[in-house]
Amino acid sequence: MMPPEDRPQAATQPEKRTGGDRHTTMTLATILLEDGEQIPCVLRDMSVSGAKLGVARRHVLPESFTLNFPGRNLTCRVRRAWRRGDFVGVTLLAENEPVRK
Repeated sequence: MMPPEDRPQAATQPEKRTGGDRHTTMTLATILLEDGEQIPCVLRDMSVSGAKLGVARRHVLPESFTLNFPGRNLTCRVRRAWRRGDFVGVTLLAENEPVRK
């Protein structure tokens, strides 16, 4: 067994992220595409400016789309910021911000 002083140490610096404090959540949501397709996803965490979604990698997502929260009467427009495997980062769009299709 490795002595404690030889074990790798965890990073002491917090991970730098844009968008401020993130709040972990596991909320079911639906991605609504312009052609009417609905893709189930999970809202993994959220900040005031964006969110991390869990969505199967087989789904091709456009640059922007609508995110719907069934049962909460809430929808919001988002722009895809990044994608890694089954996770997608999105930026929340202001209601009057133009969206490229």
